[in-house]
Amino acid sequence: MIELAGNVIIEDGKILLLYRGDEEHWEVPGGKVEKDESPTETAVREAREEIGVEVELEKPFFSGEFQHRDEIFLWHGYLAKIKEGEPKIREDTFEKLGWFEGSELDDLDLAPNLEMVLPSLRKV
Repeated sequence: MIELAGNVIIEDGKILLLYRGDEEHWEVPGGKVEKDESPTETAVREAREEIGVEVELEKPFFSGEFQHRDEIFLWHGYLAKIKEGEPKIREDTFEKLGWFEGSELDDLDLAPNLEMVLPSLRKV
């Protein structure tokens, strides 16, 4: 099982998402939990690496398992706010960054971990 952690960053009622062309979906900033790293440390590190901001984790949003292709993942998502910096794409993995209202999410191709929490994301 692969353990992941990420940030559900919300500002002015909109959720920050990144478009990943190789997977053809939108996802939140996040990534793999490394050895000797907690999921919360991963979430903070990944926001810095992927979009160049310092985040403050406000509270857990969701932890659960999902399957993508033939692999099982455990994802920890945290509600977070930006403490410092302006989000900009910092990794070639991503093609676009956007802010979306909950009502717009149904029109997007979302990552599997976000699909499973879509009803909750619509309300954020």
